[in-house]
Amino acid sequence: MGLRLGHLTRALPKALIRLNGKPLIDYTLPRLLANKRVEEVIVVGGFEHGNLERHLDENYSLFGDRLRLVENRAFTLGNLYTMEAALPYLSSSFLLCNVDHVFTEKTWAFILQERPEPAIFCDFLRSLAEDEMKVLLDADKRVVDMAKTLESYDAGYVGLTYMTADKIELYREALAETASARGDKAVVENVLPVMAAQGEAIRVIPFDKNVWYEVDTREDLAKAEAALRALEAEEAADAALRFS
Repeated sequence: MGLRLGHLTRALPKALIRLNGKPLIDYTLPRLLANKRVEEVIVVGGFEHGNLERHLDENYSLFGDRLRLVENRAFTLGNLYTMEAALPYLSSSFLLCNVDHVFTEKTWAFILQERPEPAIFCDFLRSLAEDEMKVLLDADKRVVDMAKTLESYDAGYVGLTYMTADKIELYREALAETASARGDKAVVENVLPVMAAQGEAIRVIPFDKNVWYEVDTREDLAKAEAALRALEAEEAADAALRFS
């Protein structure tokens, strides 16, 4: 819902907040739809769903069945129920990502590499704020626990989860168990520790060398806008040098 973005999300879903003049979702969808390995993109909307539906119809209709929009009417309950809305449409490996995380083209190329096993993407080097998702790992660098409240942890989750096709049913069962045990307090990140406790190995992919921006507050938005403008200027200068 983007509550921390204040008036910017009063009548708009977070996906349509503009970053340097472009809706957040337009930083993600073109990258995914341009990749031949991506068979289908599922977008789950909630707050002001009609606005999101119109945007997709007006800008992405040419992709046909490769883009599916699903409505989560329980969007006030949190992101676990957003994922639950998408589950009926998942039958092959999937990548779970957030619309408020903006990645560069080079970073997307890294993210969309083929992966042999379930994994999450994490930063190890940056300091984490109190409200960021922390990850506890075992000696083999596999997920043990995930929560914002962990006092002891090894990494920070960057909002990307990859699940292989052979583990989807286990993921579905773990999500149902999480929803039953935690109710309205459940978040989608609670699913992975449940799988880990059942003996499933969830690996961690180090992400520190990749460029990305989170847009969760108006301050985040301003920082991301400035950083992207600087990056675009740098890329333009490099291109000019190559052709001079």
